[in-house]
Amino acid sequence: MKLSTIIAAAVLMCTSLTATAANHRNAVEHRYERDAQGRVTSRTAYAWNGEEWQPALRWTYTYNVAGYSMEFSRYDCRHHCFSAPMTKTHYIFTPDSSIAYVTTFTRNEASSSYELTDSFTAVYPYKAIAPDLLASHP
Repeated sequence: MKLSTIIAAAVLMCTSLTATAANHRNAVEHRYERDAQGRVTSRTAYAWNGEEWQPALRWTYTYNVAGYSMEFSRYDCRHHCFSAPMTKTHYIFTPDSSIAYVTTFTRNEASSSYELTDSFTAVYPYKAIAPDLLASHP
């Protein structure tokens, strides 16, 4: 791994606390990894256990020409690793990115196949009406 990638990952680490920082009660920290194009490839949520930050949840992103996919996993404390993803969501965009076709798939076990559980269309009218806003508001 390149030093610039490591430095970028460290700089891009983002922390958000859901309670006061003084006691870390119910605190959650999010860490992001990005690819060479600056897109998020994973987001991991860590929970404060009273002594240290422990992994809890992970969202993994993959990109293609039409959009991206996101998989969701939970941390398995007994095996000290993330479980196989149980939810996968696909986002397919129109060429102007004003509409996204969203489909969500879930499975009950890691060995079972994904089944369609939800689908909808999301409309982003500001992207079609005022694309110049995107330059100043990512």
